[in-house]
Amino acid sequence: MFSILYDIIIFIITISSLIIVHEYGHFYIARLFNIYIECFSLGFGKKIFQYRDKYGTNYILRLIPFGGYVKIPDSIQNNNIKYIKKFKLLFFNEINFLKKILVILGGPIANIIFAILIYWVIFFIGLPIKKNIINEINYISIANLIGLKPNFEIKKINGININNWNFLNTALIRNINIHHKINLEINKINSNFIKNKKLNINNNFLKFSKEKNLILMLGILPKGLKINPTITYIIPGSPAEKAKLHIGDKIISVEGRKFINWYNFQKFIYNHPNKTINIHIKRNQKNINFRILSSFRKSKNIGFLGFLPQIINIKDTSKSIYRLSFIKSFKKSINETLKSIKLILKSFIYLLNNKKNIYKLNGPLSIGHIASILVRNNFIYYFMFLALININLSIINLFPIPILDGGQLLFLIFEKISGKKLSYKIKQLIYTISIIILIIIMGFTLINDFKQF
Repeated sequence: MFSILYDIIIFIITISSLIIVHEYGHFYIARLFNIYIECFSLGFGKKIFQYRDKYGTNYILRLIPFGGYVKIPDSIQNNNIKYIKKFKLLFFNEINFLKKILVILGGPIANIIFAILIYWVIFFIGLPIKKNIINEINYISIANLIGLKPNFEIKKINGININNWNFLNTALIRNINIHHKINLEINKINSNFIKNKKLNINNNFLKFSKEKNLILMLGILPKGLKINPTITYIIPGSPAEKAKLHIGDKIISVEGRKFINWYNFQKFIYNHPNKTINIHIKRNQKNINFRILSSFRKSKNIGFLGFLPQIINIKDTSKSIYRLSFIKSFKKSINETLKSIKLILKSFIYLLNNKKNIYKLNGPLSIGHIASILVRNNFIYYFMFLALININLSIINLFPIPILDGGQLLFLIFEKISGKKLSYKIKQLIYTISIIILIIIMGFTLINDFKQF
């Protein structure tokens, strides 16, 4: 119960911060141009707090902390004429075209600036990172095929210095999309001797691994993670299921040989296709022997049992602090924001290329869940996530949907080109249709969220 409440609180804080930053962007630009702002409202539902400032702007906090808006009227619609006359405030339709665009763009720009500030502070105070030290390698994997081994550190990728797993994963995605051929520079821990390894990735691998961690897909298990020989998943119809192995069973030995590591275990199984294998396991404090006939995978000519082990976190002494100077951290924050924008745009293009991808969209529940996990583990990574969803929000708000900022820009440009204003009825109809579309999309994302939990 406490965990659910905690997730809800973190979710509210996260979403509220996004909305406040976004709406303040509109507010700030409007106030900068001396435009009359009728109200600045956060949330929806019953009013729980309100305050009017000297310019006549009413600040409202509502009961349900989702959503918000800044109301900037086109003309006099209330009794606040005294504020307008006193400070010579302007209405929205009285300012020029360029200023109108800047007011509309104020929200998305504020979210981008906020993301840059977050990255700037993080890079300046220091980001805890894990060095690219390999802990284990899967026996049948690309990593094993090219000769990567445990206790080696990946130093460079195509000549670029890489100092942590996150940067490595990002660099892999970027380089694979461009080159398909990658040069890795590695060295053994406590050794300065550099080895070069060539990594060739085909299009089939790219299609298969788009949504997963490329490092794990290559068969690399980073330092700080360890494979525990406890069964966590059994493939339906596999030899493991037929032999009645259970989730939670722990492998003690294979053919009388004590379990040493997952690499040797895989090697033994894969090299004994269509053979009966004796496996000694521990279940509920009892030792049990199983005789399992490994199946034969013709496509790969390997033995197969059909279960997955547990991957656990272990104490990692390879952590270091990635810290930059005040100026360099600012430049890095700009670059990181630009990278994020490109990655998000590519993700949207990927979604549009296949209609089925809408079933993979995450919604507010996923955002709240991820945020709460990051807060528990490390506040710095939570703020990096916050920066990323600020960038997401800024881009989404520029979509040409009437209820969003992009739609407002579309209306503005149309009226400027045509010289005519859309009627109130037409605008209301367009708004209604766009709201229905957004509700449908939100419904899909919520269904996807519920499927994951």
